[in-house]
Amino acid sequence: MPDRLRLHAAHLDELRVRLGRVRLLVQRFEKDQAAFGALCGWVLTGLGERHLRHDELIAYVEETFVITVAGLRDVADGRQSLARFVGEPDDGPRSATEIVDGVLATVASREWVEPLLAGSAPVAEFAVPLDDTEAALRAAGLAVAMARIPPLRRMVDDLAGMPDVVAEQARLWADMAGDLRAIGGDLQRRLDDDLRGADGADVRAYLTLMGNNVEALRGLVATCTAMTVITKAAGDLILLARDIVRGLIGDLVARVSGWVADPAVVPLPVLVSRLGTVVATTWRIDAYLTALVTSIANLSRTIDG
Repeated sequence: MPDRLRLHAAHLDELRVRLGRVRLLVQRFEKDQAAFGALCGWVLTGLGERHLRHDELIAYVEETFVITVAGLRDVADGRQSLARFVGEPDDGPRSATEIVDGVLATVASREWVEPLLAGSAPVAEFAVPLDDTEAALRAAGLAVAMARIPPLRRMVDDLAGMPDVVAEQARLWADMAGDLRAIGGDLQRRLDDDLRGADGADVRAYLTLMGNNVEALRGLVATCTAMTVITKAAGDLILLARDIVRGLIGDLVARVSGWVADPAVVPLPVLVSRLGTVVATTWRIDAYLTALVTSIANLSRTIDG
């Protein structure tokens, strides 16, 4: 039995090292939400807090491995009994899987997305498909607006964020889910194989104790999976809103440029109609931005809760 305990302790120490590598992934996350743009980043408070909480939970499991390895080696060397080391294990952490499943269902349902954006195209450079000539005019209009109207440029910049960083964060959550799933599976196999055939109340108590760690790792996997989906959903919606707003700006500037270039005298009703177009476009942009902020706030509550 002592040799089996030493071998089992060595296996646990290997898993501890792997957990340490997973913590290095957490430390690669952005310290703030600038990646999601100035308009929405402040709403996603739960993302930054979740990074820290996740690191704390992994560190806790890692520390239990350190304590367990040291305790098993003491037992193997006869310095204490396994029963005394294990003590009275509690019932373990409550499974997070059901809670996270609920979060995933909420995100997938898109009920958090405001109706104005929910009915929009999944990803489009502009709101409505156009022929090549109209598309070129829109693109030119957008370029003029960004170059000559600083408030519009700042508004688009606030929406832009850093899509590549958002994608990287989603990938890191997915990578952590994979790594933690593998560690949890290997821990369960070590418990099944290393102590196979060993019996007694002390062994059963130890298996129950370490089973809590298996469950904790499964909970961390579920959390990582949920955060992958949430991060991607937030980034995709912000990009969609940005593309729609850019399209509306480009379309409006292209129209105004055409009006200015027209030498004909414009009747008053036409001028009123054109003014109405400008006002309507401004209202639509504001409506899309409001819908985006409200949607991201709804999504953030799935993290904070």
